[in-house]
Amino acid sequence: MKKITLLIIFSLCLFPVYGQESTESGQDNQEQDSFVKNPILTDKFLMGIGLFSPLNKVVFGVDGQLDLEEKDDIQFDETFQLDGVQNSFTLNFTWRFSKNYSVNAEYFSINTSKTVTLDETVEWDDKTYEVGAQVTGGYKFALYRIFFGRVISRGNKYEFGGGLGFHTVRVNGFLEGEASVNEGSASFSRSSSSVTLPLPNIGIWYIWAPHQKWAFTGEVDWFGISISNYSGNLWGLTPGVKYQAFKNIGFSAEYRYLALKANVDKNLWRGNFGMDFYGPAFKVTANF
Repeated sequence: MKKITLLIIFSLCLFPVYGQESTESGQDNQEQDSFVKNPILTDKFLMGIGLFSPLNKVVFGVDGQLDLEEKDDIQFDETFQLDGVQNSFTLNFTWRFSKNYSVNAEYFSINTSKTVTLDETVEWDDKTYEVGAQVTGGYKFALYRIFFGRVISRGNKYEFGGGLGFHTVRVNGFLEGEASVNEGSASFSRSSSSVTLPLPNIGIWYIWAPHQKWAFTGEVDWFGISISNYSGNLWGLTPGVKYQAFKNIGFSAEYRYLALKANVDKNLWRGNFGMDFYGPAFKVTANF
């Protein structure tokens, strides 16, 4: 929570008060008329494609609680030495289909695994992997996001808006190696748990573009929900900067923080997971 609070404060301090532009006294009307807006504020279609390179904190439990003291919870990033940078392809697309309304789509995924010699016993889904065993552990993660937004306030140099979105998260965790099953004899066993989790969210965004070439952006997403066999919560924070190199092509750098926690009561996964991803994203952008 401390990290989330610091990121929110940083994002708010990065941008001026959105209403400042419209309340400045003595501003020359002719200068206002001649000001050329940054295309991030005006173009109908905006797209970004690039690389997200997050560090991660990943905890999986099967038939357990989301508590690091519980034996069924495995810190995959530490146990299987997956705590380095995990490069990921990322894509986002925005369509302003009217003056005040837009829809945004986003995707990124991570697929990683590693084989290690265990220095502690691991229990996972009624299987026990003993100290000294060579075990492969890993996870797959994919996020799909659709967000419908409305502009709340805008000016020559800024845009502020909010809306409702929907995240679909696909998570798969697996272990493979020599294991004893139900306190029986040892065998080479693979255990995999997967779940697709729907998470709606509310969000806000802010764009400050003081120059035709430069823009500073910020987004915040949050939601917590319990439905049917799922309960979970989500935080997403993304401050960034964009440079318009050419008429229709630019470059952006962001810092992204995404935190997911969920409890699942279904046949394919009875347990919980916690996943944090945080790090820089670099994109080539297009606008038209």
